[in-house]
Order: sequence, then C-alpha cells, then structure tokens
Amino acid sequence: ELIFIKKQGSYKIIGATVDDAAGECFDKVAKLVGLPYPGGPQISKLAENGNANAIKFPRPMLTDKNYSFSFAGLKTSALYWLRDNKLKSKEDFCASFEQAIVDVLVAKTIKAAMQYKPKTIILAGGVSANKKLRETLEHEIKKQFPTINIQYPQLKYCMDNAAMIAVAGYYHAIKKDFTSWKKIQADPNWELAK
Repeated sequence: ELIFIKKQGSYKIIGATVDDAAGECFDKVAKLVGLPYPGGPQISKLAENGNANAIKFPRPMLTDKNYSFSFAGLKTSALYWLRDNKLKSKEDFCASFEQAIVDVLVAKTIKAAMQYKPKTIILAGGVSANKKLRETLEHEIKKQFPTINIQYPQLKYCMDNAAMIAVAGYYHAIKKDFTSWKKIQADPNWELAK
C-alpha cells in the first residue's frame, strides 16, 4: 500500500494491490524454485549474486496513472518462464525477479512523492526488509528529493506488523480514543483507512 499520512491518525490510502501483494508474490515464486518459506529473504539472498538483467520480467502497472499495484501477473510470468526455460542459474532468476518488484515499488513511490510532496517517506512492513528495495528507494529519494527524509524500521521489526500496530494504538490510547477490551470484537479484515 501507499498511504499518505497528513498528520498522526489521518490516513489516506492512495495505492494498494489489486491482487497479490509484493511479499505474497515473493513467497509464491520462491516456492516455484524450491526455496523454503518465507521466500522473500531466500530470493533476496540468492539475488545478491545474480544478474538482474538476465530475464526480462514484466513491471506490472508501472505506467498506469494510478498508484495501484498488481503482482499476480508477475508471479504468472515467473511460472511460465520456469515452464518454458531451463533454470541454469537460480541467482539470475531471483535477481531478475526481485528487480521487477523493486522497480515497480520504487517507481510508484517516487510518483506519489512528486504529487503529495511528503516531508518523510517511511518504508514499512515485511518487504521493507528487502535490501535491494531499501537501497534503491533511498538512492532514488536522495537523488530526486534531497529534502525528503526516508526511514525504515530495523530488520527485527520488519517481519511482524505488531510493532507498527502497537505504535498506531499508542497514539489513540494517549488521547483516550480506544474501545474497552471487554467490548472488542476482533476482525481480521479491519482496514487502516478506506
């Protein structure tokens, strides 16, 4: 997701996946090449020694005017490539696949930064642990927007969104804006914003 936060507690989703999320795509494609779960870190590790230009994977929705993402087609493209080609180098395959995801995530973020002109860009969630994504996004932000601050959590906080949810909850709790635990009904489909 791309979320614009004008002030604490005010969230506007400006872009989201229309199908598979980036992390889900990493995990599913990792399984196709026999890598264990979670697949993202496995692909990233192999990609470090691969050629990111070896395979021309698509960059889904890259040129669309919106900020939405779609990674199901990239997953399918990887599946068909594996079906139609002999896998000579897992490293090249992983580097090429990872680069496709990174290119889309970075391009959409840069595009949103041009329109919304944020003071800070925060890269968070599971995929924020991806070294290539961190390095590429930081490089592009510094190059194109030298006054924008970029932040991302320590790696130990990238694997579980509990820390991020706790921080959001903290800001509501200090304003006494919360529901009593006796009245809470958990809903796994709760959304941050509409």
